Amino acid sequence: MPEHIPSGHDLPPLETQRSILALRLLIARAGGVDSLAWWEDHSFTDPATYVFDRLFPVSPPLAARTLALRAAWHRHQAACDARALHLYRLDPDNRDALALRDISPLNVDLPTAPIPSMEALRAALLALTGKPRPYRVIMERAGHALHIELPPAPPGVEPLLHRAQTLAWAYLQGAPGQPLFPFCYPG
Repeated sequence: MPEHIPSGHDLPPLETQRSILALRLLIARAGGVDSLAWWEDHSFTDPATYVFDRLFPVSPPLAARTLALRAAWHRHQAACDARALHLYRLDPDNRDALALRDISPLNVDLPTAPIPSMEALRAALLALTGKPRPYRVIMERAGHALHIELPPAPPGVEPLLHRAQTLAWAYLQGAPGQPLFPFCYPG
């Protein structure tokens, strides 16, 4: 069962917030049409870059990253039921949205090249998390939603970060052009 994340006014440390945003951006980058093609998002393609350079001359990369995050969020919301927690909704009380609202997507590293294979995604996840994160697959549901069970967070690891890292590793259950959207339920 997913670990309950206590509510309150204290937010996770800034490094945890950046790590979660980096995982979200990585999966958003991997899901785009120029990478693993898990959803219809062209944010990092050459045509999008051409448009963003003209429409958002102050910061085209910010526009691309923001649009990619929104596309990923919408795709996950469509695939998962309202109670489900996924990489783009880590807490039932929306603490993750509160924690990440003031961090610019430009303040985290993101692969500039497409992520064309599951091996490339695995390597990028290793670079961000240091090691694979275990989980148990419960079942695949309608809409390619993959219900998983997360182990408790190890001592000293922020529960939101543990949840984000574990969910991110579960994307490796998918394949190019065949997404799976890992989720769990609050416990």
